[in-house]
Amino acid sequence: MDAIRGIRFLAASLMAVLGIIYLIFAAFFGSLLETMEIAPALMASAGVVYLVVAIGLFANKRLFYYLGVVVPLVWASMGIIHYTTKPDPTEFPFIATEIIIILCCCYLILHKKSS
Repeated sequence: MDAIRGIRFLAASLMAVLGIIYLIFAAFFGSLLETMEIAPALMASAGVVYLVVAIGLFANKRLFYYLGVVVPLVWASMGIIHYTTKPDPTEFPFIATEIIIILCCCYLILHKKSS
């Protein structure tokens, strides 16, 4: 059971860190985001959603296991589509982190005991 808790905390911590980074980007680097053709409001809303899902993962709510798969999957696919139109290697760490979150949450869904 300790491995499941560790994986859950890893996913929640990564989601919280990404949420904070997205909020910082939206707040302080809005002009840079606009040159990359990313709306700062979209980045801020993604940051808030990531933080909410991270809190739900920390609270060990099963619904947030599924949201931990869907939300990063949507955001990572948008990042990959954006990368195909405007290649920027600085997006790779974010996409890789989102893939790690997706895999952790899939593991949690598959190995969660029924109560």
